Amino acid sequence: MYSKEFENALKFVLAREGGYVNDPDDRGGATNKGITQNTYNSWLKSIGKPSKDVKNITDAEVKEIYYKNYWLAAGCDKMTSKFAVVCFDTAVNMGVSRVDEFLKAAKWIDLNEFYLARIRKYNEFAKNQTQRKFLNGWLNRVFALIDFVEKL
Repeated sequence: MYSKEFENALKFVLAREGGYVNDPDDRGGATNKGITQNTYNSWLKSIGKPSKDVKNITDAEVKEIYYKNYWLAAGCDKMTSKFAVVCFDTAVNMGVSRVDEFLKAAKWIDLNEFYLARIRKYNEFAKNQTQRKFLNGWLNRVFALIDFVEKL
């Protein structure tokens, strides 16, 4: 059911998202494997199931949410392999709406400009005192993404 490109992109994302976290400074709130509690609740509701704690999310649920809410929503299924991975990771880490913003900055063809737009946005976020502590992690993720995509 899932494409090789999605599986590859998911592998990158899951290696960076980790397990359950509920950092009071993280604007996403409680998160498990990169899925926020709000995203999980919305997805469960959409399939007619009651809300439950994101701590208990299954791997199958994570995969389905990432596929529908991020991969397809960001249009990654219609992109080259490299752009698909970059845009998927961006959608997961920064929201689907940022993908279009960064694609425009990259004129839809320049991965380096896409990375720079993402880095600039992280620096903008880090102007907020509570978000500054996340900057190194965000930047390291972009550098890991660049290395990952160069090997595709």
